[in-house]
Amino acid sequence: MSRDVFFPGRHAAWAAFPGAASAVIRAALFFLVILAAACGGNGDDPESLVRAARILPDSGASVGQALAGYAYFSNPVWETYVDGERRTMVRFVAEYDVARGTAQCPPVGAEVKPAARVFVSLAFAVQGDGAVTLAETVIEAFSTTGYSAKYLADQTTAARIAAGQPCVACMALFLPASL
Repeated sequence: MSRDVFFPGRHAAWAAFPGAASAVIRAALFFLVILAAACGGNGDDPESLVRAARILPDSGASVGQALAGYAYFSNPVWETYVDGERRTMVRFVAEYDVARGTAQCPPVGAEVKPAARVFVSLAFAVQGDGAVTLAETVIEAFSTTGYSAKYLADQTTAARIAAGQPCVACMALFLPASL
């Protein structure tokens, strides 16, 4: 049985392309595949760039290593998005160990109590040339009743994470007891 029964005109279609033309088409397709791989298939996605960046310029630890090894974090989540200024952003959010953090704090009065949950969010901007900068650090504390307080942290947060020190100030770990 001939293949032409299942694909009528197949030989006629290929006959229209001379050998040199089909070689050019194959070369062009090969070039497109290589170009596509070079543009995005080599692991240079924004999250990979952030994870590979240095958490501090003089540190040997990458952002990914420092955040993965930080004892105060659990349940990490990474997300990539484009912000209102059309910047490519990568956000890392993790739950902070409140009990461990408050153990480092001085005694407090009855008017405050430890937050039920605290989350640390680090937002990194990824430039077109692959450069990565820490754009914002936010700490958000929640009570058991749903009350929340949000704090912008300073740039020393990354240094404390790299050093393995508590990165959330005691003030952000406590909420009013009445809430």
